Amino acid sequence: MTQDLRIVELDVDDPTAVEAAFTVGNEAILADLPDLPPNCRAEHEVRVRLPMPGAERHIFLAWRGDEPVGLVQADLPVYDNLGKSFLDILVLKEHRRQGVGRALYRHAVDFGLARGRTSVMGFSVITDLGGAPIGSSAPFAAATGLENKLIDVRRRLDLSTADDAELDRLLAGSWPKAAGYSTVQWGNRPPEELLEDLALLDSSFLDEAPKGDLDFEAEKVDVDRLRRTYETRAHYGARAYETGVIHDASGRLVAWSALRVAKSVDWHAWQLVTLVDPAHRGHRLGMISKVVNLRTMRAQEPAVRIVDTFNAEVNTHMIAINEAMGFRAMDRWANWQASVA
Repeated sequence: MTQDLRIVELDVDDPTAVEAAFTVGNEAILADLPDLPPNCRAEHEVRVRLPMPGAERHIFLAWRGDEPVGLVQADLPVYDNLGKSFLDILVLKEHRRQGVGRALYRHAVDFGLARGRTSVMGFSVITDLGGAPIGSSAPFAAATGLENKLIDVRRRLDLSTADDAELDRLLAGSWPKAAGYSTVQWGNRPPEELLEDLALLDSSFLDEAPKGDLDFEAEKVDVDRLRRTYETRAHYGARAYETGVIHDASGRLVAWSALRVAKSVDWHAWQLVTLVDPAHRGHRLGMISKVVNLRTMRAQEPAVRIVDTFNAEVNTHMIAINEAMGFRAMDRWANWQASVA
């Protein structure tokens, strides 16, 4: 049923196409997970023209006549993992199981192969906590040869029922183990003097986080790359809350946690990276950075009532911190990968 399907790359100067990409992306995700926040329209408008540094972004829209029915976003890394492409395939619910997803996948694979990309990766929800399927990515993966290499679990903190007294206890119990450390905070742009240490921590992320069976090399982040990342993010309009932990004796930044609130979605925040230098573990720095950062964000963003985060299912240490803070598991997600050479 794909004879009438037309797949074209997004023209960022075509308002109709940009709006179609927003609509498809938003509706396809919320059809499966209505509790997630909608995409931020303001960020979408900027991001299609100014993607994050580190990857070429190509968005291909599938049309039936004048109706957009699906899209695939293909990100091709430019600094590392040069043989890989990261695909996000989204099809409107009423057009699923009609070959649209497969056509988009094949188009993106061929596009990547022409540019030396012989491995594809993706990320999608697969089941609720009881194992009931969510969405259609698992049968799609089985049909296309994608393999699940690592399970992530989404966890959610409901701030309307958060136990503030417990957060107080967690923080009070952590600081005695962190003598000789202090916190530093910033918003959309970190202090210039912290960039080198931040780059080192960021470069360690994939080496420290569980990767399961994923074939993926850690990113090599330097100061220039990190600076450009922050500069680009600042254009998206999201409000950032980041807390670092300084080792007082050396003056080095050794831990870091980040939250983001989208410009047009004031009720929701994403808990992003939390990293601790391995040489400084055992001092509750992960807990301190996360709780202090959460407190700062709440003081500045009183409308935020939900925080979501992802952890590898086997990342027991970070899961323990999150669950102590009140995060509760919501659903399970697959990290897909396949060789397409």
